Amino acid sequence: MGLGSVFGKTLRDSRGAMLVVLGLLGVMVAAGGGTMASTYGTPEARAGLAALTAAIPPSLRGLYGDAVNVDTLGGFISWHYASYFALIAGLWSILALSSTLAEEARRGSLDLVVTTARSRRRIVVEKVGAHIAALALVSAALGAVAWATALAVALSARDEIGPGAAAGFAVGMVVRTLVAGSIAFALSPVLGRGASAGMAGAIMVGGYVVHGYRSVVPAFDTLDRLTWWSWTAGHSPLAGSVNWGGIAVTAAVAVVLLAVGAELFARRDIGVTGTSRVPTLPGRLLGVRGQVSRSTGEVLPMAVWWGVGLGLYGAVMAAASNSLLDLLADSPAIAAAFKTMIPGIDITTAAGFLQLAFADLGFVLVGLAAATFVGERWADESSGRLELLLTTPLSRARWAVDAGVASWLATGVLTAVLALAVAAGIASVGQDPVGPGAGTAVLALYGCALIGVGMAAGGLLGPSAAARTVAAVAVGTFLLDTLAPILRLPDWVAQLALTTHLGEPMAGHWDPAGMAVCATIAAAGLALGTWSLRRRDVAG
Repeated sequence: MGLGSVFGKTLRDSRGAMLVVLGLLGVMVAAGGGTMASTYGTPEARAGLAALTAAIPPSLRGLYGDAVNVDTLGGFISWHYASYFALIAGLWSILALSSTLAEEARRGSLDLVVTTARSRRRIVVEKVGAHIAALALVSAALGAVAWATALAVALSARDEIGPGAAAGFAVGMVVRTLVAGSIAFALSPVLGRGASAGMAGAIMVGGYVVHGYRSVVPAFDTLDRLTWWSWTAGHSPLAGSVNWGGIAVTAAVAVVLLAVGAELFARRDIGVTGTSRVPTLPGRLLGVRGQVSRSTGEVLPMAVWWGVGLGLYGAVMAAASNSLLDLLADSPAIAAAFKTMIPGIDITTAAGFLQLAFADLGFVLVGLAAATFVGERWADESSGRLELLLTTPLSRARWAVDAGVASWLATGVLTAVLALAVAAGIASVGQDPVGPGAGTAVLALYGCALIGVGMAAGGLLGPSAAARTVAAVAVGTFLLDTLAPILRLPDWVAQLALTTHLGEPMAGHWDPAGMAVCATIAAAGLALGTWSLRRRDVAG
């Protein structure tokens, strides 16, 4: 039941997330096996696949990943989906380790735990150990799914995935996932839950893009050496390739970061984090001019940090586009290949490159930021503070509306910082910064729509459901975009993803209908959450 130790309780609390991540990644592994069996089910088809991947120019190979034994089942799965495994599981680790201490500190339950005979360092070790155990269980189960898939659809002995390969895959996944979460864990005692998650997410996604586009953008070569995507490159046990040296280095970095986070927690007051100084009126930041001011002041620092993290990522992508533009100008054949493989986006412009390299993952990160804003506001109810506030003339409806408005304002601050960074990066390569900078407004509108969903979930299902629902919708939308073509789902299924109706905003192609839907969801969600909170008991 998880009642005997901090380790047991933390592992028990993670069971829902474990099942969700395992379900999503397991479907991807099984889908990869099914695609290999149906599309490349003959030796001739597999030989053609190997020839096709070998013919991809080096300048484009980074976009699709390095193909190792791609004509085998394990090689095909690794080539198509290994990066998504690390990204999805990495987001889980970031959200878990950024909040494992901060969430309980916010509720006040951690103050009770440290009054027992357990030391702070022991508490940290048990909590982190539980998360590592959860990662290990999910990774081992995913390795078993890969092994079972190979048994079901193997065409030849080369398709077999043995226990050793499955174990190597599981170890690599644990290490790649844990290093992302360890960044958030090290930053959370200083920056808090939301800001640390934003910075870690930006570093993880930025590193993924830098490594993937290193062949296209020569300026990324130096940055690539600083990413764990580069350190662990070549570790694809399912494809018959291992890189235990890179895995060991990555594991050592993760251990050091976890130790830093543990030591910071042991030496600082519980729940006390740093502050972000923003040049504005002190009264507004301190929240002494009304409920909206108080709510906005509490989420403003994390909004600034999310904006800084996303802004650095966007600015680097925009500035680095110059190398790609020079390459395409010198090689018309490569430019033609890009237009064939990526129709509808003019990759010969910095704005087009930014749409390709930034927008999709930018939607995911803005969605996760919206989850932290909504979770911060609904924490008033879960911590019992809302009951105190309601003893004043403040009504439930007014609190809910002000909480939603404050979350929208935080999203606006985030995207304003992002817009300035993107515009500066585009201007640095001598192109028009107005279009891509304005395109960030669509990300803001999408974030506000998710906040509306979170407010509705908080009002209907309780405060604990708000942030989880937003995170699930953000990640689920990304997965739907990714899996719909892989699983060959009907077009109407793919159209369920809201991001498919927002055009290509960074490239200047806006979809007014999709934007109107976002605005409607934002307003309707806030109205539903407000109505629901008025009709139920407030949970202390």
